[in-house]
Parts: sequence; C-alpha cells; structure tokens
Amino acid sequence: MANNTDLRVLKTRENIKTSFINLLLIKDFKDITIQNIIDEALIGRSTFYDHYCDKYDLLKQLVDELITDFKLYIKGRFNIKSHDDFMIFFLSMIDFYSKQRNKLLALLKVHTESVDLYNSIINVLKDACSSYFDSMQINTKFSIPKEFFCRIYASIVMTSIQWFVENNEDYTPQDFTELFSTLKILSSELL
Repeated sequence: MANNTDLRVLKTRENIKTSFINLLLIKDFKDITIQNIIDEALIGRSTFYDHYCDKYDLLKQLVDELITDFKLYIKGRFNIKSHDDFMIFFLSMIDFYSKQRNKLLALLKVHTESVDLYNSIINVLKDACSSYFDSMQINTKFSIPKEFFCRIYASIVMTSIQWFVENNEDYTPQDFTELFSTLKILSSELL
C-alpha cells in the first residue's frame, strides 16, 4: 500500500473515499463490492488495492479519521468554563460536522464486528466524561455514580449529533443553540 503524500495520491484516496460514501448512502455496506467502488470512482482495481486492502480497510480508515477529529473537539469541550465559550465551541462543531454530513450519515449506518462509528463515538464521549468527572472530583460533590452519569452524557450527545446530521438541512446552527437552551430548561423542570 502506498504511503506517499503526492498530490495525485491524495486526490485518488479522496476520490475513493467519496465514491465509497456515495455508495453507502444508497446501499448497505454488506452489499457494496470492490467493483462497485472502482466503478463509482472510475479507477482500476489495482489502483484501489494500492491504497486499501479491502472495503473493511477503507471503512476503518474513514471511521478513524472522524474519531480522531471528534477526539480533538471533545478534548476542547471539557476545557470550557462559560456558557458563552460553550456556544462558540458548539457552533464550530456544528459547522464542522455540517460539512461532513454525508460522511456521517453514511458511516453511522455501518455496524461491523470491528468498525462501528456510533459505538466508537459513544466510547470517546464516555471516556472524556469520565476523565472530566475525575479531574473535577464530581463524585465527592454529588452522589451520582460516574458510569451512570457518563452513559447519560454520551447518550445525549450522540443522540444530538445523530439528530442534527439527519435534520441538518432544516435547522441553522442558531436554531440548535436555541434548542439546547430550551432542552436545558425542560430537563431541569422534568427532573
């Protein structure tokens, strides 16, 4: 497999990834063949294999890229102290993921034994929350099990991400900030 960063190599990889994402939007992962990918990308079979071992390798690399980006956002999230800073962070995250909407829509549908974007994001969120929980010594301030809190946090964030990606075209980032403000009020009243 080529590890070269030549512009042609980068363009070819991007073409293969985009073609694969386009296929995932209309077909199930299990039904996609290498032939489908190379036909969509307008490349030869050997070109595909110069860059990826198989469709699972391509899937893993796409998910790994998203998880790497997501970890950077989440790391920044737990350094935020004010509501205004959170809103700036939140809007930048929405903007970033709006640009990756098709990729997220496609990859969130795929669940294999070794690659699952949804569960990977949940795990990143739980781990980040757990680290934050420990660093802030939350369990000494409140009597709530850390695992319980982190699962709820991860579920809320993941549900929000998935809902945003699915409904992205109908809402602006400002709409989402208003939704979250309302959610905060409603959750305090319901609980």
